[in-house]
Amino acid sequence: MSSPLVTVIIPVYNLAPYLGNTIASLVGQTYPNTELLFIDDGSTDQSLNLLEAAAEKHANIRIIQQKNAGQGVARNKGIEKATGEYITFVDGDDWIEPETLERAMDAALKENAEIVCFGYRIVKKRDEKPEVLYQFEYDPSAFINADPISCFLAENTPGKEVLNTATWGKVYKRSLLEAHNIRFRQRVFEDSPFMLEAVFHTKKLVCISGCLYNYFLRSNEGEASTMSSGFREDKAALFYQADQQMKSFLISKGVWAKYKNDFMRYHNARVIIYGGYFELYRNGGAVSKEAYRAFIKLLQKNSRDLGWEKASLYDTYGKRIPVLHVGLFLSRISPWLAHRYFSTYEKKWAFDKPSSAN
Repeated sequence: MSSPLVTVIIPVYNLAPYLGNTIASLVGQTYPNTELLFIDDGSTDQSLNLLEAAAEKHANIRIIQQKNAGQGVARNKGIEKATGEYITFVDGDDWIEPETLERAMDAALKENAEIVCFGYRIVKKRDEKPEVLYQFEYDPSAFINADPISCFLAENTPGKEVLNTATWGKVYKRSLLEAHNIRFRQRVFEDSPFMLEAVFHTKKLVCISGCLYNYFLRSNEGEASTMSSGFREDKAALFYQADQQMKSFLISKGVWAKYKNDFMRYHNARVIIYGGYFELYRNGGAVSKEAYRAFIKLLQKNSRDLGWEKASLYDTYGKRIPVLHVGLFLSRISPWLAHRYFSTYEKKWAFDKPSSAN
């Protein structure tokens, strides 16, 4: 069996403490034909020096520099410059198991698949030893006759036919991305719109077993990242923008009626996770007036897309859908009243704790 070239696209912005582990996992792949394309997104630390040193040792490493423009732009640059027949994405502080590309490409070639998905772990480090916080693994048999869009929109449900909607954890045939101009449309929350376009257009998607991608969570070390930093109005606004992109995409393709209920369920859970609710109220800390007013303003502005759909959601999210609606109603009277209701609910009535699994 031939071994088509696989381009691994790795955006890098000030990741010097973590790059060594990432580079080691990529140059140590058992798959023989890889191009490692690092996009330095205007790093101001030692990241570029580390990449240049690695490139001197490994002929398959290429480095592209750009002014800081965000991960989405960096990934687009990687797609533009990639020469591989297949593409995969790895974040600059994550790593993959040695057999990841070999197993993914074996499935891609045997099944003639345009997208191959594999499981992941969320890990953190203590004393240089990975600690697994959560892991997600596919049951390949569940996807044989599954609708990829329904699987995409099943995120945050406990079923077997659920796709991880992050861009990483997959290998893509580059011709799929080029034929449909599938690109990242914004700086952050860029993954899901990209993935929705990809699964909509693919003729064949397969999933393989195993947790092959390691997502390094840095939030407990006090480091900000797109998904783990504290509430910011601009970040939450970009979340809503990303979901609007997906809704508009489904409408433009004439399939909105078919997937409307699934999308609303998917969006409702994401409002709780990424719209600011969890960041402000989940852990019971102090919330500034400025923060809760900004959160409520966005909730009101986007209220037309907050539905009641919650069937099959993890209970952690499903039971908070009515809470959002009650708070939204109270906010019309007073933002402070809505804020007090959300705070009281989490402190006295929620009876659950944060979990990476749900």
